[in-house]
Amino acid sequence: MSAGVGLERRCGEYLISDDPDRFDADAMHDFLEVEGYWAAGRSREQTAQGAANSVVLGAYGPDGSMVGGARIVTDRATFGWMTDVYVLAEHRGLGLGRELVAAACEHPAVAGIKRLLLKTGDAHELYRPFGFTEPPEPEGWMELRREPGGASSIAGASGMADHGRHEPPSSADRAASASFDPAAGPQPYAAWSGAGLPDPRIAPVSQIATHLLEIVTVEGPVTADRAYRLYIRGAGSSKVTQRARAPMEQALGRLRLRGQVEIDELDNGEEAQQVLRLAGTPAVVVRELGERSLYEVPLNEIAELMEHFRRELIGRAGVGEQPAHAVAGVIQEAALRRASPERLKRAVLDGYGLIRMTQAAEQYLDVALALLDEPDSPRN
Repeated sequence: MSAGVGLERRCGEYLISDDPDRFDADAMHDFLEVEGYWAAGRSREQTAQGAANSVVLGAYGPDGSMVGGARIVTDRATFGWMTDVYVLAEHRGLGLGRELVAAACEHPAVAGIKRLLLKTGDAHELYRPFGFTEPPEPEGWMELRREPGGASSIAGASGMADHGRHEPPSSADRAASASFDPAAGPQPYAAWSGAGLPDPRIAPVSQIATHLLEIVTVEGPVTADRAYRLYIRGAGSSKVTQRARAPMEQALGRLRLRGQVEIDELDNGEEAQQVLRLAGTPAVVVRELGERSLYEVPLNEIAELMEHFRRELIGRAGVGEQPAHAVAGVIQEAALRRASPERLKRAVLDGYGLIRMTQAAEQYLDVALALLDEPDSPRN
């Protein structure tokens, strides 16, 4: 390991030290393997080698065991990178995290450098009091990411990132992943039906993420709201409170950062509807209603079904097959009337086996209609 500079500070009965001889790389890896979403796929040997080439800080309990840690990767002159900051769950709430960050920021190895960077998916408020902010010119940052096997790719605008943001698929991607075969009809809906899930208000975020991934695997593409309701039902409750929702959103953020789940955000008026799916799977799969309510069907799935009905209604009138004279125009106008918004919305309800067109249902279907002609909406 790099030579320690002799930093030691107390936090109650705990000791924070940069002594490389005390630092326990195995203890750090044990934590990262379970809860370190930013270190997904990192081997124990890589954790040890990273510690050996960094300034390391450990938080040690009264018995001498390491209960938290941090690394600083730096040239000790111009640049530093803070990473692998953690505290074991049973030792949180005592200020150890703040003391580790303070010790890292004040460490002599980085005291005179121009820029100290870090990347966090969910702990921004831990770092802000120490002066950390979002980079003022994020468009200037770039990243060379080396994939397994030695391949590399550039992920723009985030030289600080360990994980890239997953954007909705491009038009070319959507065209290559058509999901609805009109001849076969909608696919059956596979419903997740688990039980015995841990209470999200007290469960580790890593554990919540595991169960959310199971739900998305079975039901995806699935709205985030439905996924949260299914989790809560599996935990033996019936209402998604804000206190329960917050850790589930944090767990979803980890799944996204790990590249396991993609999130498509659809305009739903005042707020975006988030649709979750496994990475690399189609943005839309047109299915039967199943046990879902109309409002649990992703808007882009409804829009895709509407597109099918529109083609079907127009096609019945033989548009495109008539000679180019006045009668053809009359036929085309009649076809367009057949495929009017009201007919399309009614066709969706009929297709789902629903009868009543309530005001709420009509508003939801209107939002789906608006997606039909948006070229960049993730539909196919």
